[in-house]
Amino acid sequence: MSTRKRDIFELFNCFFITTTFNDWLKLLLEDKYYFEIIHSIDFCLKKYKADLIAYVLMPNHIHLILFYNGKTEVSGFMRDFKKYTSTRIRQLLEEDGKTKILERLRYNINRQKFKVWKDRFDAVIIRHKNVLITKIKYIHNNPVKYGLVEREEEWKYSSSSFYKTGKQGVLSIKHAGEII
Repeated sequence: MSTRKRDIFELFNCFFITTTFNDWLKLLLEDKYYFEIIHSIDFCLKKYKADLIAYVLMPNHIHLILFYNGKTEVSGFMRDFKKYTSTRIRQLLEEDGKTKILERLRYNINRQKFKVWKDRFDAVIIRHKNVLITKIKYIHNNPVKYGLVEREEEWKYSSSSFYKTGKQGVLSIKHAGEII
């Protein structure tokens, strides 16, 4: 049996996902905003039977690497995630009196009053081990690249410290080595 193409996954059920807040606004203002994102990701992981391989939650966007154990439902996952977090982030902004930000999010088309997320999200199928490793490194470097921390493992809303120390962070991770 040939050993060629062993870096290609048998099943195409691993995705690099990026989604961004409308107008690239920095809407994750403090821990309670991040916790709403975390809660929704955790809920969707269970509902859609997916594992989280890597993540970073940035003030104005997020990156996830999802691995599906069964039926692949990226669109359903993202629909449910965005629907819940749109409402909760808007509510938090209202509670905190962030009227300037709310005005920038105001959107009055088809009964939608606020637009928290950009309409679409990017979902790239990861078919090769080297691409998976590259995407994980890219995700973990985001907070350093944007000047939020000096070392990637310092950003608590990332899976970087898990890959460096083995200790789970704010979201449970399945190590990439378990799927490749």
